Parts: sequence; C-alpha cells; structure tokens
Amino acid sequence: MGDLSIFQATVPARWSRQNPNYREAPRALFHLRDTATLQEVETSIDRAYTSGVPFFTKRAIQHVWDQIKRNPAPGSPILFKDITGTPVACKVQTGHVEFWRRPDGSKLQYVYKEIILGYDCRASLRDHLANHVASGFRPQTYAPCPIYLQHVASELDIETKQITRGPAPLNREVTERSMEDKTQRWIKSPACDKLKAILSSSVKDHEINKIVAFSLGSPSKQWANDRGLEVFVQIIRVRSEFQHGLLKTLLEWLQGRGDKDQVRCYTQDPLYTEVDKQILGESGIEVIGDPRGWLEADERSVLFTVAPTVPVKEIIADITRPAVIIWDRVGFNDSLGNGNPNPDPDSPRVRQMMEGYECYEFGPHPKLFCNIVVYVRKSVAAPVPGEDGRFT
Repeated sequence: MGDLSIFQATVPARWSRQNPNYREAPRALFHLRDTATLQEVETSIDRAYTSGVPFFTKRAIQHVWDQIKRNPAPGSPILFKDITGTPVACKVQTGHVEFWRRPDGSKLQYVYKEIILGYDCRASLRDHLANHVASGFRPQTYAPCPIYLQHVASELDIETKQITRGPAPLNREVTERSMEDKTQRWIKSPACDKLKAILSSSVKDHEINKIVAFSLGSPSKQWANDRGLEVFVQIIRVRSEFQHGLLKTLLEWLQGRGDKDQVRCYTQDPLYTEVDKQILGESGIEVIGDPRGWLEADERSVLFTVAPTVPVKEIIADITRPAVIIWDRVGFNDSLGNGNPNPDPDSPRVRQMMEGYECYEFGPHPKLFCNIVVYVRKSVAAPVPGEDGRFT
C-alpha cells in the first residue's frame, strides 16, 4: 500500500499544539511540489482556499477513516491528498516509544497508541508552514493537509515501562448529582426560556431529526493532582455541566416536536469518560467518537458547540448547512498573520455561510457559554452543494 521509501526524507512528527497528549504522524509527499519558497507555498494554500474548493469533505474524512479502521500495522502508510491534490502518505507509528525532556531537564517517555484524526484550517496550515521552514525544512516538502493522522501518546513510567494512569474520573453518584444541579440552574435561567422561545417561533417549519454536539468537555474528568490546578479544573467541569444542560434542553424541545423515537442526539469529545457515557446515555444522548460527528451533521440537524479546539466552523461550512447552529458569534477574526491562530476562526467561508442564517441572541452567561448565539437557516429547504462539493 504505497511506497514506504518516501519516508526516508520525510518531515519528523510533531506534538500537537492543541493537545499535548496527541502526537502527529509524520507525513510525506509522493513527489515534491514545484513551488520553492515559503511565500509560493503560502500562496498556493490561499489560492486553493479562495477558489472555493472544499478543504473538508465527508468523502475524504470517510476515506481516511476507512483505512484506519483496518488496523494498519506499524510502518504502514495511510494515503490521502493535500489541498493541492498532491498525494500524501502518513506513517503509522503505533507502539513507537519516544523521550521528551521537561524544561527542568527531567525526562518523560511516551508510547504511541491508537490512531485518531486531526484537522487544520487555512490559518493553521499557514502557521504550520512557517514553523516547518523555521525548523530548517524546505518549503516544497510541506504537505498542507486539512485532515491528518495523530496518535494518542500515553506516558510511560521510566522505571517500570508501564503506562502512567491519570487521576480516575469522579464517581458516578457525585457526577450525576452535580450535573443535575447545574441542569436545574440552567433550566431556571432567563437564557433557557429565551432559547426555547426562539426555537419554537423561528424553527417551526424546519425539518429536524437530530442534534450533533462537539467539544462540550467532560463533566467527570479529573485532570491532575496538582492543587494549583484545582480551581481551574473545577471551572472546566462546571462549564461542561451547564453546556450539557443546554444540550438536554435541545433534546427535550426536539422530542416535543413530533416522533420522539425518531430523534437522535449525538455528542463528540475525546475527553468523555465511561462515567460520562453512562450518565448521558440514560438521558438519550449518545457519545460518539471522531469522526462520526462530522458524518452525522447534515441539513436536518441542530449543531451545538462551545469554544472548540478544532475548526468546527470551517468543517461545517464545507460539508453541510444545518437547520440550526449554536456556536460562538461569527465575527471577522480569521486568525491570519497573528502567529497564534484561533483553532476555530471566523474565516471568509464561514462568514459567507452565515449570510444564509438569521442570528438570535439568548443571553447565556459568557463565563459558562462564551459568546454563543443561535443561527437559524433562512431557507426551510436546505442548500444543495454542486458536484464539486461547493455551496453557492
């Protein structure tokens, strides 16, 4: 499956800046591109973007995922294409062990475990290109891949060589009680009443049969035993609990519209624990793994996310036009040229998509929900993409 000799001159893997427990798999072009300078490669990225060619498609996501599901052996390539159509291979490194040095000089040891997908928007691709060149590699060896491979990296004990387990999640009773408390507080809030009023008045004619949520965090996960992080970790859990309270409101509203048995509610986040899955499952919310959320999102869905660390807006803008979207207000921060790109920017494609939606305020607390608003598709009939995947 592919020519493994291409990895002889490949660029080494790198740690994901979005999650330190993920390690990006090394990728290699099957042939070097003609462009020779950083600016030329950057221009090719921008040209592909402004042409309207989708960076993300369900077909591409499914194609890569189908290869991963075959459990490829270490050293095997996963094949796909970058945004310019150049063939690319990512090398599977399951079982590989690597050392990492802390700032204080002590060593950490990691083993690469299961393969997952990563996603880069245009701003991130350009930023990674700059880092690629700054690290001493030639611009024409850079593979601008919006979809790429990562390994979950688990820390090993240097002495025993056993995987170091993090803190166990909160137990079910504690988590369930805390979630119910936050859900009731959300239900009693003016924002909840306003959200239900918006949905009842503005979405009554749209055909909807599912909810798809992304990046709502884990209500039970414990992050560290470091006391200095206790307050921060507690805030993360509280935010997650309130956001899942809103998700339950969406589910109850949708079930009240018609055939309850036909309604589906999915939520995708790699942080979910078994405790979360059990509690949410009993509420009719199914925890799903990546990339199923992208494949489930469609024109008959409500999409809900809060401050994701993946480019949800960019991906959705390329693949579908949901009936209702609840996410951070779309502005003009496309994250280009600031050296610290927002993982979920308000790109031109996203802004163009939102021209087909009406925006409604409902006033949830910004410390719990950031700056989310409700977007309702203006057209009851969903736009249909052309044969090339572009929405007009």
